[in-house]
Amino acid sequence: MELRHLRYFVKVASELHFGRAAEALGISQPPLSQQIRILEQELGVQLFERSSRKVRMTPAGRMFLDEARATLERADHAVNITRRAAAGEIGELAIGISPSTLYVPQVSEAIMGFRARHPDVHLVFTEQPMEAQREAMASGALDIGFVRRRTMPPMPGGVIATCVLTDRMVVAMPRGHRLADTDGPIDAAALAGEPIVHYPYDRDGFMADIHSLFGSVGLTLQLAIETNEMSTLLGLVAAGVGISVLAGPLRRLEVDTLHYRPVSGNFALSTMWMLHRGDRSSPQALAFASLVEADAVDQAGALRIR
Repeated sequence: MELRHLRYFVKVASELHFGRAAEALGISQPPLSQQIRILEQELGVQLFERSSRKVRMTPAGRMFLDEARATLERADHAVNITRRAAAGEIGELAIGISPSTLYVPQVSEAIMGFRARHPDVHLVFTEQPMEAQREAMASGALDIGFVRRRTMPPMPGGVIATCVLTDRMVVAMPRGHRLADTDGPIDAAALAGEPIVHYPYDRDGFMADIHSLFGSVGLTLQLAIETNEMSTLLGLVAAGVGISVLAGPLRRLEVDTLHYRPVSGNFALSTMWMLHRGDRSSPQALAFASLVEADAVDQAGALRIR
């Protein structure tokens, strides 16, 4: 049984006239009558009572009509859903993020723009360290990734890294700290002996950049407390447990008891990278990536220091 048989049957049932049904379907009457007979033979029941004057549905035909219409509706729905998914209008987009991702204007604006253009695509955000994101991108578990490293290590085959923003690290410290007397840039050497509240080393690759920053001025990190939660980290800094070196966008997290200062020098530069799979990306991922990349072009180039 083919869907066209069901469409022919439904049209004849609505017209109760083979000639008018054939005209509406754009075919001649004899082939239509033949297709209905084939359908009846396949079902093993008579669907219509035919006479020279009128066509009437049999009780079996009336029962079959409801099911045929429902089947055609489901088939049309399946076609529509498939086409919308292929066009990137529906589905799911899995996005990996680092702690500072959602505070980067290009990313937050891309999210708002994407949701406005694709309201039926479900966005799923997962905070993951860089290595986990790279593996998830390669396996297809993530569609888009955002990670932080001053220089990006080699990517798995097919994974593309695009620079979103390069900015400066900042030092978060409690108000009243000896270094909180100004808002100006601070040299990393001034952080000697300060206890550091930090994320796990491989949280998003960013800790490797912090080690490089301290190493560039001959210092070793004095690690105080490790935490996985940004709110906990800022609370510990505010409580005077230590200071913390953060990605620049996180200074948007304004806390009355905290003070932020940018870190000077080239080793204090930090880059947000977007990961995607290029031509192997889903339509949804390509649409999202294009919004981020369009903003990068508008902001005049691949390297933007803020």
